[in-house]
Amino acid sequence: MGQMISRSNAETLIEEQVAREIIEGAIKQSRAMQMFRRLPNMTSNKTKMKVLDALPLVYWQGSDNARKQLTKMAWDKKYIVAEEMAVIVPIPENVLDDADYDIWGEVRPRIEEAMGKKFDQAVFVGIDKPTGFRADLLTSALNAGATITPGSNTLYQSINDAMTKVEESGYNVNGAVGGVDLKGKFRMMLDTTGQPIKGTEIDSLSKAYVDNGAWDKTKAQMIVGDFSQAVYAIRQDITFKVLDQAVIQDPATGEILYNLAQDDMVALRVVMRLGWEIPNPINSLQPDESVRFPFAVILPGSYTEDRVDVTINVKDQDATNLTGAKVNFNGQIKTTNASGNAVFKANKNSTGLYRVTAEDMKRDVIGSVEVVSTAKTENVVINVKKKSE
Repeated sequence: MGQMISRSNAETLIEEQVAREIIEGAIKQSRAMQMFRRLPNMTSNKTKMKVLDALPLVYWQGSDNARKQLTKMAWDKKYIVAEEMAVIVPIPENVLDDADYDIWGEVRPRIEEAMGKKFDQAVFVGIDKPTGFRADLLTSALNAGATITPGSNTLYQSINDAMTKVEESGYNVNGAVGGVDLKGKFRMMLDTTGQPIKGTEIDSLSKAYVDNGAWDKTKAQMIVGDFSQAVYAIRQDITFKVLDQAVIQDPATGEILYNLAQDDMVALRVVMRLGWEIPNPINSLQPDESVRFPFAVILPGSYTEDRVDVTINVKDQDATNLTGAKVNFNGQIKTTNASGNAVFKANKNSTGLYRVTAEDMKRDVIGSVEVVSTAKTENVVINVKKKSE
């Protein structure tokens, strides 16, 4: 049995500069972080943003002595919630004892790859999305009606149609992201004469290819949009912990993978906390946030929808359906119809957070929905002020 390395000796491997480098490494491995706009580091686990929610109205006066009319600009609350992402890297003690071995040269790339992949999966298509994160880009585009089914269209036509969706929402497309298979598709993008398409607006778009294993081409071919409208922030405190007596289990099955004391190993647990959001402020071209979205998704040629409908039914204290109530479900906004319903698509077996507001409402109603594998309705009762009150 090799000599046991002490906790203090192992912890000398972890320096402040190394921690900073790992943050930057994770950014390089994540295509989402490369393309999104980074906000200042978070100082707590929840950051509130003020987002423009109503535009001012301008009136013609009609006469010199007409009374000036009033207008207002409203601001809505949106939050970036920091979720924890952790990686555990078991290392044999005899490796740590070898002073000539470049341990970080081996460990760091794996940490970077794992963190980047996990964040991209949650952000792009909602795989293992933490509860505090807003809905992923694909789910949000589906709810906003911002998806393109290629049919018999060429990829060039599909990209144009997707860009049009974004432009009709009041945004300018500045980039596209997809799997590595898109590289070949772009190389084979030909005009009507069989020549490569060069020098066009589509050709000049900034393109990112997700090569860390996070992209699932059965769910989406490509996402185009205004990537300055997607923001992320990193929580300041990144912690490292050296484990030398723990048992490491598979979180899915509970199977014991390593018994560190028995296997003469230690493990480095690296934790990173970050969050993201799409502010999606109101603009003159599209005031309706239920269909306004700065991104559009080109679906695969053969696409099967595996999400389920979640209906938020809103009634007042007298059990009357409320029309026009504003429902925020996982960062997506819709207003209730005449039946008091707002319907969203959601990933199966996930947790959805909602906030309901309405005119003359005494207070917001906040809650969560456990989404299962079938459609679900969540009944929400809110108190509103009556005219007699």
